[in-house]
Amino acid sequence: MSTLYLAADHLRAHWHQAKADFWRHWRPCFEQGEDRARLLLDLGTIRSLYWQALGLNALSIAKTISAWWRKTAPVHQLGPQVI
Repeated sequence: MSTLYLAADHLRAHWHQAKADFWRHWRPCFEQGEDRARLLLDLGTIRSLYWQALGLNALSIAKTISAWWRKTAPVHQLGPQVI
């Protein structure tokens, strides 16, 4: 099994966890008025995973993250593009 394949699987697992963390922290932040810092850390993690996926040429993961980011832009309010 190639190292690149293992790295993509590793990234994919982190992507799923980061996405779950975002949604778990979203409700306390926006519905209960808690601090937004935890949510911003989750988004930073997702942004980092996006750039790592591009660097590893794991384009399917990068495209998935980009589509999620664009779809949830009204929620996270950081714009539709991962930058």
